[in-house]
Amino acid sequence: MGLGDWIDQGLAPFAPVWAARRMAAREGIRQFDAATNGRRTKGWRRPHTDADAENAGALARLRASGHDLVRNNKYAEAGVRHLVADMIGDGIAPQFIHADKAVAQKAQDEWDRWAEGPVDGRNDFYGVQKIGAWGVVVGGEALQVWKPDASGPDGRIEGLEGDHLDQSKIEDRRDGSRIVQGVEFDRYNDRRAYWMFDRHPGGMSLLSSYRSAPVPAQHVDHVYEQTRFGQTRGVSWLAAVALDMKDIGDIEDAVRMQQKVQACLGLILVPGEGAEASPLGATGEAKVDVRTGKQQETVTPGMIYRARHGDTVSTLNPAQTGGAVEFIRQQLGAISARLAPYHRMTGDVSQANYSSLRAAMLGSWALLDDWQQNVFIPHQVRPAVMRRMRRLAMETGDRRYLELRWNYALPVRRFVDPIKDLMAEIIEIRAGIKTLFRSLAERGINGDQHLAELEAINKQLDQLGLALDTDPRKLTDSGVLQKAVGYLAPKQATAED
Repeated sequence: MGLGDWIDQGLAPFAPVWAARRMAAREGIRQFDAATNGRRTKGWRRPHTDADAENAGALARLRASGHDLVRNNKYAEAGVRHLVADMIGDGIAPQFIHADKAVAQKAQDEWDRWAEGPVDGRNDFYGVQKIGAWGVVVGGEALQVWKPDASGPDGRIEGLEGDHLDQSKIEDRRDGSRIVQGVEFDRYNDRRAYWMFDRHPGGMSLLSSYRSAPVPAQHVDHVYEQTRFGQTRGVSWLAAVALDMKDIGDIEDAVRMQQKVQACLGLILVPGEGAEASPLGATGEAKVDVRTGKQQETVTPGMIYRARHGDTVSTLNPAQTGGAVEFIRQQLGAISARLAPYHRMTGDVSQANYSSLRAAMLGSWALLDDWQQNVFIPHQVRPAVMRRMRRLAMETGDRRYLELRWNYALPVRRFVDPIKDLMAEIIEIRAGIKTLFRSLAERGINGDQHLAELEAINKQLDQLGLALDTDPRKLTDSGVLQKAVGYLAPKQATAED
């Protein structure tokens, strides 16, 4: 709050007209409503803090809140599960490229051999990807610590949650280096080490000292989404919707209880003058309230009650109320904008149509591109590929493995309308907008292997003299023979041959 704001507040009780004029003049100068200090912005907390200062007191609580929501809130669990399945699927795999195809094939074979084995003692690399993505979405961050195996360095991965980083480790040093929330930087602002606990701080281990020690940054991959410059650690992706999800759970419990109450019928019995016994008699069940000493009676389904002369009977019939379902649907629609599409997170397609489903999926694909290309590939997959290729170059003594380039085979994206979407894909490829190799890579298929398999299949079909309906070389999509344009049928054997 600036000096002018203090003057306005001090002047208002004694000269409200002058204070109002001053405030109106200052707001006219600012020209931004959100920068004013008036009725509409009263109570709006707007601290001038950097990303680390804002996250400092929130990271641990947000992680705990995210994990609790996933454990107990069906919408949070479904949203996270679908989001991870879309981003990672069966894994993001590299496809190696080199001028010498033998080098590329050797690198591919070595990667596949390692990645499809138990890289952490139980899961293959693609399973580690999935768990890491789950940790990033729910807890905000995940860590991959690389350790040697029996054959050399960078052979095994130890996956850790963000809780393993010592958040209390904060230090500024005279040489310009510093530690921020457990991450140590050198004087050039490059990451030098991660201060980690040897066990999870919330674990049940009795042998851990729960003291942090530095782990060199060259052995650690820190995976999180950075949304501000200077942000050292990641925040749970559920942070913006956690309270809404918690409220929805409470509202559902209240509606469920309301429905139970509305299904009940209550009676208020006022006995006639001089009647002492229960007017329900043997047809009702009575008990005495120990606090008031009065009888409490119940009625059973199908019961017929005949009141005596002079008795007064009133029914309690709770009024039906609506609007809760529409409110919950609206809130879940807003939440789904942060996670998976609404119909996948809730399973509710009652108000969906072709256009809305397609629009929802196309919008989610744009987010998937962002998360895959800017979070998981550069911080989780690419460092792993570079480590394994360095090790392969070291083992073979061939530096060409350090010159490799690679693309990534991404999880297959399911089409809302496969026929129309595939036709659009064919048009893009025929027009030169997209290459066949890129289209195959988007489906998680290695282009070289795929074409080699097609070549082998076509050769076998030609040798057997078969013309399948799926062979575009010989038949059109309607089953008509193709014209002999640009395609030479196999030469028929003659008696002279």
